Amino acid sequence: MRWRISFALIWLTSASLADPLTFLRSIPLKGLSGLSAIEVEHGGAAAFVLSDRSIGYRFTIIRNGNTGQLMNIQTVKLPYPERDTEGLAKSQNGTFFSYEGPGRISRDNGTAISSHPDFIRYKKNKSLEALAAARDGTLYTLPEKPARRGAPFPIYRYKNKTWDIAALLPKRGLFQPTGADIGPKGWLYILERAFTPLGFSSRIRRFDPNSPKPHAETLITTKFGKHDNLEGISVWESNSGATCLTLVSDDNFRISQTSELVEYALTESLAGEAACD
Repeated sequence: MRWRISFALIWLTSASLADPLTFLRSIPLKGLSGLSAIEVEHGGAAAFVLSDRSIGYRFTIIRNGNTGQLMNIQTVKLPYPERDTEGLAKSQNGTFFSYEGPGRISRDNGTAISSHPDFIRYKKNKSLEALAAARDGTLYTLPEKPARRGAPFPIYRYKNKTWDIAALLPKRGLFQPTGADIGPKGWLYILERAFTPLGFSSRIRRFDPNSPKPHAETLITTKFGKHDNLEGISVWESNSGATCLTLVSDDNFRISQTSELVEYALTESLAGEAACD
């Protein structure tokens, strides 16, 4: 009996100390550049990625252990060619894109939705970097850089054709938001990026946007250089019940950088046969 109790305590301690996210794989995206956002489709079997030059790519994903490959790549032209498209979100109300110059949001048919008065205050290249949509069609967006140095990042919410500020995301260190998505349980996941001469570091935070006092939980902060310039995030549930995070990097059209898909899983969701494949 004593050894069973000891084993149980060891298991509970190990589980409590486990990293919130488990790294799964990295998949090279050869021939694709300037990617800024992603939406995973069909239970993980396919994805749509957005280029910051208003071009989209749709493909299927073949996963193989810690890597994989893309198949059936199709190019999709989007409204407003040559605009700085940064964010992508899909909901029951359609597909939406956010732009940095100037800050705005439009539907996939090119129709713009109304803007919050703050949007005009953000610098051209530091505006609406991230966009997410809840199941009911509510949109969430935030700028890459706040209007004032050191200020928190406002999380703007568009619901029932009205804008408000759902929460303020505290600024922590050098990190700036690059992507956002709503997970299967309604939590808002924020992907952030920092850069130094050592390379890029990525951080993922999440919170409940419907909480009266949202608290941002940090899931991961990667070492500088572990991944390239991760800009887009898609949080989805696999057919086996795992919560999966697929991230896409922006190579900025430079040969010194790489385009890749990076996948993690929410560790607590990997019980039993659950997997992101």
